Amino acid sequence: MPIVAKQKVNEGYDFTVKQVEVPHPTKGGKSGYFMNVREDNDDILGWTTERYGIVQHRDVLAKSDEAFEKRDIEVERKVIVTEGGAKMRVQYDLKGDLFQADIPKVGDTVAYRLTAQNSFDRSLRISYALGLVRLICTNGMTTTEKEIEMVKKHSTNVNIGDIITEEALDSALAKLKNGLSVYSRLADVTLEQEQGLSILQNLTTGKVISEKLREAIAKIWNDPTHEEDKGRNLYNLNNAITQHLTHDVADTRFEYANRVTNNVLKKFDMASRNPARLKKLWTPQKSVEISVTE
Repeated sequence: MPIVAKQKVNEGYDFTVKQVEVPHPTKGGKSGYFMNVREDNDDILGWTTERYGIVQHRDVLAKSDEAFEKRDIEVERKVIVTEGGAKMRVQYDLKGDLFQADIPKVGDTVAYRLTAQNSFDRSLRISYALGLVRLICTNGMTTTEKEIEMVKKHSTNVNIGDIITEEALDSALAKLKNGLSVYSRLADVTLEQEQGLSILQNLTTGKVISEKLREAIAKIWNDPTHEEDKGRNLYNLNNAITQHLTHDVADTRFEYANRVTNNVLKKFDMASRNPARLKKLWTPQKSVEISVTE
């Protein structure tokens, strides 16, 4: 039976969370702990050891929408709520030539994606995560750039109007251009067909991807869906990974797909910068036989 996460798309964010002080279990009185509790179903979405300024998902969504509207930027929006409501991400795919970039080495074009984030379990700060999306197949692509944080933490005097601003949006857009450099480096790393399969096997051995993922990705690497992916390089191997994760995994297991995407890009980025890491990445381990999935 496949694993299905507690997540919703374009719904499930319009609820209110309150903070409840937890008494000491044996002594009574204050314990120093607080619970973040959904008012509609009493689910506990997070614990804190200090009073934590609650910022409701719907308020982050509304202010972020407003920032794009004030900058007159057309977007396609997707709201992803995971962990039973504990986390929310709002993906904005920016429309228009101003928000597209080419990766000439492989003849590919990507569009900018900004993701507004919020959480009740302290896992996500209020921020814009930087990303890209391939136009030929809508693969989601992350970057190695740090998030644009709009507040250091959820403090008790948070004013959402001072956090998600047009200026924060401008800063995120400016930084996105830097995120393209990693993909240019990946495109410069030429691979043999078998080296790509060895990399996937080593990622599996290193527990970066599962065996089930490896099999599905290997099929795409062996028989690319798109003409732009027929070249053999680290960029196109990464595309095989993001293609499967975006279209076959993320709709039901977004947190998992997002984590794997980020971890793979970090490894590929380090390998593209360091010949020794690259050699280790594509060299088959002696005790492991490469599995070729037809």
